[in-house]
Amino acid sequence: MNFNYKNIRPSSTSGKSGIMVLFMALFGFALNAQTNLNTYLYTAGQNNPGLKAKFSSYHASLEKVPQVGSLPNMNVTFGYFVSPIETRVGPQQAKLSVSQMFPWFGTLSNTEDVYLERAKADYELFEDAKTKLFFDIKSAYYNIYFVQKGIAITRENIAILNTFQQLALIKVETGKASVVDKLRVDMEVNELENKLAYLLDSKWVLETEFHQLINDSLTTEIITPDSLWEESLMLSKESIMDSIATNNHLIKQIEHKITSWESQEIAAKKVGGPQIIVGLDYAFIGKS
Repeated sequence: MNFNYKNIRPSSTSGKSGIMVLFMALFGFALNAQTNLNTYLYTAGQNNPGLKAKFSSYHASLEKVPQVGSLPNMNVTFGYFVSPIETRVGPQQAKLSVSQMFPWFGTLSNTEDVYLERAKADYELFEDAKTKLFFDIKSAYYNIYFVQKGIAITRENIAILNTFQQLALIKVETGKASVVDKLRVDMEVNELENKLAYLLDSKWVLETEFHQLINDSLTTEIITPDSLWEESLMLSKESIMDSIATNNHLIKQIEHKITSWESQEIAAKKVGGPQIIVGLDYAFIGKS
């Protein structure tokens, strides 16, 4: 089952529109070397249960907006008289009543604003969870890359020392070197082999954590590039700090909650206002 994100802030009509599949637009990376990482981020967005739970909570809140902003159900009643009521125009046999209640002006719109702001707050929680998840995935991905490079370099060094080990053995046998020289090379080889074992264990731990983050099969190979890409930071330090303060999802969530409480206060006052009921009665009159 595909899990699609709504890549827009909720608006007053968001609950009436379908979920737009714009998930890949969330990634600001260049293609080429970063394609694999983008694929892993997309997979995590589709499969991570925590992120899906946050999105489901946001979408459930969004669905409530058009419900609370609608008029109450129309009231329809029908009555049949077993003993007809005599009137001057004839016996009244049945009666049909239709009525519609209209809340005080602005009550529905303010109530809708309350739930809309709550949906926006849930959206910011979803965005915050997504940001943290993507950060963890990127960190694990880069660590796997560096560990793999360390493993490759360590294996090359072991291969070189194995050659020195053979040369030292030949020199010892021919009397051109002492046993101490060979033991020194053996110790360096053992040290590198221990380091290699540590790196392999670290790689296994990192790959297990990575698979858990993207929630896919543990047997899937994690593909890393031969070399990492370079990205230039175009913004100044001051611009970055301003952007963080403006776009922090937890701060924006608190702001939406405050707005929701303010709208709820206004809606509560209007609920106590008079209500307008428009109705129609129709009586079935028999022949006099």
